Amino acid sequence: MPEIAPHHHGAACALVKDFHIPTPADSECPVVNLLPSPRRRAGDGGSRSAGADTNGAAVPMTWAARLRREPVTVSFDRREALTAAGIYTAVALVGFGLLMAISHFRGHHVTEVLTRWDSARYLHIAEHGYPGHLEYGPDGLPEPSALAFFPMVPALIRAVHLVTFLPFPYAGLVVSWSMAAIAAAGVHTLAGSLFGRRAGYACVGLWACSPYAFALWVPYSEAAFTAFLMWTLIAVVARRWMWAGALCALAGTVRPTSTVLVAVVAIGAVRALTLRRGGWRPWVAIGVAPLGLVFSWLYLGSRIGRLDGWFLAEKAWDQQFDFGLGTLRFLRELITYQATDIRYPLVLTMILVVAVGVLALALDRRVPWPLVLALAGAWELMFSTPGAPLSKPRFLLPFLPLLLLLVVRPIARLPRTVQACLYGCGAVFAGWYGFGLLVLFKHPP
Repeated sequence: MPEIAPHHHGAACALVKDFHIPTPADSECPVVNLLPSPRRRAGDGGSRSAGADTNGAAVPMTWAARLRREPVTVSFDRREALTAAGIYTAVALVGFGLLMAISHFRGHHVTEVLTRWDSARYLHIAEHGYPGHLEYGPDGLPEPSALAFFPMVPALIRAVHLVTFLPFPYAGLVVSWSMAAIAAAGVHTLAGSLFGRRAGYACVGLWACSPYAFALWVPYSEAAFTAFLMWTLIAVVARRWMWAGALCALAGTVRPTSTVLVAVVAIGAVRALTLRRGGWRPWVAIGVAPLGLVFSWLYLGSRIGRLDGWFLAEKAWDQQFDFGLGTLRFLRELITYQATDIRYPLVLTMILVVAVGVLALALDRRVPWPLVLALAGAWELMFSTPGAPLSKPRFLLPFLPLLLLLVVRPIARLPRTVQACLYGCGAVFAGWYGFGLLVLFKHPP
């Protein structure tokens, strides 16, 4: 039964200040103490896939039992959250530093790297605002437009620029790094609550050095969306429905991918209502969660005087829902070598690994269902939209910490020196690969 509970005596245990530590006297539900039993500390490894009869013989666990989730205590500790943010920053600095060093060696200025692809769109919106019309090509279809980009990230960049007087590219850098640090704290809180403090740190380190981590370093929307995504999922698992709805609404102003998060919040809230838990709060979450998404659609549409303005702009990027037909065509070309690109193996691997990962998480009783549904929904949305197939790994970057839950426990048991070498090598690869994605390769990453 998920709740917010203290990790250390005297530590602040809340998503933010308004979160409180429930007591058995609270009306919603009691605190569930899931501290490891002595047997689990000795190496039991958590939940087991088989029971035992009175003679100690193993009894296979039924499928119904496998699908039932173990109760979870969501624990937040400020010092651990700051440590997680520090781990992320240290790993990211290695990758970003190498990216800048290679760029300098190849004759590319810092601002040139910071204003590539999607960064250029967000920075242009922050400086000049959205266009007031759509441009159409000779075929009558709309041309790619900044109207497809949601307003939160440009608004944050502009706010930082107005407060600090930094040039827009560097203001975007401040936004991305700040939101990535907040996201890292959320990644640690979520993974650490499930598998322990060291596993939380391992999840942060692996996420920070993933191949497409460059999108967290430059003015893209991945860092901001990951922050809202992680903390919304924490609120859902902890049954803090007011926070879940509010954070989900904020996520809806960052990326259209928040449709997955809206669905997760709604499903969790409906289940709470069915079980008569949470009183009226789940109703509020259901009503508030989609507001950010609806606001973004209406605001962007209002720029050209059409309710469907955003959907028209999105069609120009070939992101309409086609039930996976476009992705299947891409995979056919990839597998039969009709088209080649250095990024294709990674795209194929990502599609297959995430699909298997969803199944593995579904069978792990320690992983709450909202996390499984979020990763499954992200994979389905990624697979069912044909546009920019080479961007699919970046599309899943905010959801990557959920997939990493499958490997954080063995990584966390490695000596710290080995972990540091692992994250450092990963950061070096991410920086080297990030230069190719941002500067060298033809198509947007």
